[in-house]
Amino acid sequence: MDRPGRLIEIIIPGFIAILVSIIAHDPGFLGQYTDYMTIYFRDPGRVLNGLPYVDYEFEYTPPIALIWLLASRAALLASQIGIDPFLAISRTVFSINVLFYILYIYAIYRISRISSSPYPPLALAILSPSIAYYLYYNWDIIASSLMVSGIYMLTRRRIHISAVLIGLGASIKIFPGVALIATSLAMKCVEIRKRISFLLLGVMIAGSPYVLLWLLYSPGVEYIIRYHSNWYCENCFYVLFTDDIFDSALRTVSSIAMIAIPLIYVVSYLSRHGDLNRGAQAILGASLSPVALSISLSYVYSPQMNIMISPLYIVLRGRAIALLLAQDILNTLIMILWFHENTIASAIGIESRGPWHRESPIQWIAFLRILLLWIVSLFILRDSRP
Repeated sequence: MDRPGRLIEIIIPGFIAILVSIIAHDPGFLGQYTDYMTIYFRDPGRVLNGLPYVDYEFEYTPPIALIWLLASRAALLASQIGIDPFLAISRTVFSINVLFYILYIYAIYRISRISSSPYPPLALAILSPSIAYYLYYNWDIIASSLMVSGIYMLTRRRIHISAVLIGLGASIKIFPGVALIATSLAMKCVEIRKRISFLLLGVMIAGSPYVLLWLLYSPGVEYIIRYHSNWYCENCFYVLFTDDIFDSALRTVSSIAMIAIPLIYVVSYLSRHGDLNRGAQAILGASLSPVALSISLSYVYSPQMNIMISPLYIVLRGRAIALLLAQDILNTLIMILWFHENTIASAIGIESRGPWHRESPIQWIAFLRILLLWIVSLFILRDSRP
């Protein structure tokens, strides 16, 4: 049985994260930028009365479209009684995020107990700077919550439930799919038939929403693919080395690297650490480290994606925790400073084309956090023991 004091220790950082995110982003408080603004203000009338994909462009995944549709209908009803529709839509989406954040806290807490993780890494996994700032921003907490819950199920040897949960996470954002593949490779103690069924079940769950959308409205899937396959280098690892953030060759290299290098990392990790029969710490390292690497190598590394890296705190020890915390703080600064980039560049005498480009101090920060993440990954590999 969990001590009341121990439960309070996880409730307090969770409450602080929720409060900070509300103050930063809620339209009734500071109202700083969220991705909800971009979608809503393209065409408020269509958002409130129409369907995602069908009546207006929607670049997010089908499960997110369902959440957005629910929020937009709630906002439409709220507008009829005089409540600002954007306020209603933002708070509805955030309320759903909070529910998944509670699930995330529970799963992280249970994993920390199994792996005997000290309290400071647990507290940081719950109250990381990126969670506190980006919880009220996008939907990454949903993907992270489902992924971590799936990993927790794996520590309990509930293989198929784990595959379903991680697959659901991958249907929200692609990166939990890396955890799915990495984990299936790492389960050497499990017979090959079960490992294959784990992977196939997860892939099927991840892909089902897209198949359903294709059957209902195929242009929606086509738009998602077209939108993301042509996106620019968003705070990505090669931004300092190119003047063309839309370079298709570099985008292709990134797409290959974000899959290949994490898988090579898993093989190297397992050669030192053994398989997942070694316990919760091995499961965490094999599952979470490749996700962080994949995000760092993607041509799109939006700051809110760090929420999917936050569980990594409970894997770390010593200096690696401080390095990830520094990375996390830099990641949070990206959006805090984003809309002040012109002032910052002028103050240090730089002519910048905007925060997207390599001469911008924002991109220096973005690259430094990637470099720190690579160093943390090497720490995890170094600290593995045969």
